[in-house]
Amino acid sequence: MPKRNLHARRGQRAKSGYSTYQRGRTHGSNDMAQKTLLGKNEIFADVLNGFIFKGKQVIKAEMLQDTNTTSIYKADGKIHSQDRDVAKLLTIGSQKVVILLVGIENQTRPDKNMAARVMSYDAAAYRYQLTKSKELYPVLTVVVYYGKEAWNYSRSLRENINMQVLPKEMRPLISDYEIKAFFRISDLSKQEINNRFKSAFFYVAEYFVQTNAGEEYHPSAKDVTVEDLQLVLDMMNAMSGSQVFEEAANMLNERKEDEVTNMTKVLNPYTQVRVDRAIKETTERVTREVSKETTKKVTTHNLISLIKSASLTPDRAMDLLGIPEAERPLYRKLLHKSLS
Repeated sequence: MPKRNLHARRGQRAKSGYSTYQRGRTHGSNDMAQKTLLGKNEIFADVLNGFIFKGKQVIKAEMLQDTNTTSIYKADGKIHSQDRDVAKLLTIGSQKVVILLVGIENQTRPDKNMAARVMSYDAAAYRYQLTKSKELYPVLTVVVYYGKEAWNYSRSLRENINMQVLPKEMRPLISDYEIKAFFRISDLSKQEINNRFKSAFFYVAEYFVQTNAGEEYHPSAKDVTVEDLQLVLDMMNAMSGSQVFEEAANMLNERKEDEVTNMTKVLNPYTQVRVDRAIKETTERVTREVSKETTKKVTTHNLISLIKSASLTPDRAMDLLGIPEAERPLYRKLLHKSLS
């Protein structure tokens, strides 16, 4: 199979349900990177199986179909839109009967209004169904939280809105909406993520479990395709802002996208290059500093010898040795210490 440029093929992926993503820290690159990775049915199914079914392979990639993630609404006389991160239709049987619309929302920071946002996404999905059929299928929104800090907000709508000004009799009548499917990456142990995730999403979970715990990232050697690993590196680059992932992804650009590899093979060699470069730069800097220090000691020794043997003044001795005017205050201090 010939090598194929993965970047050149990204525009083609949109035709099969993938979001187009150009590498770089442009506005929205974080969201786009996540959508591109999770837009793959295999990855999407793995996230559901890992979080909801604790690794049991219940949802299959072939059971998922792409669906619209954008909904339109009118407010203040203007047309607005809201966009889910990723959404799929879950189907069963050879007739592909839809039994669920499921969306995945990725969060890197706590959001007090998350319950209201989820409610608006779900309501839009039900409203759309009403325009097509009287029979409704359920809608589920899964929130995946990658952040290090605790999510201190309630996941219930009622607990995040101000009802104190309402009469007590009216408060129980206010409908609630709660985020039922909320999963925090950092709540999983290293063993749990290894058991739960079978796809390249494993590396995303592994990275955040380790770094949120204050550890340096040491990847495992779980084999995935080059294409999937590159999408993971794109996502980790966008979310972490580290050039390590961007440059490591560039190393994969000309390889076969269906070739099998792992994060250890890709990231560790690149990291070692950076380590070797840092060691070389440090060694060169130390050598320069040592040479400078040695030169200073030799020059001071020669100055003292001239002053004592020829009864010269410090300035005359420095004239004979050709010491620049800018450096003479330093040598005057050194001579003062040595001759006093």
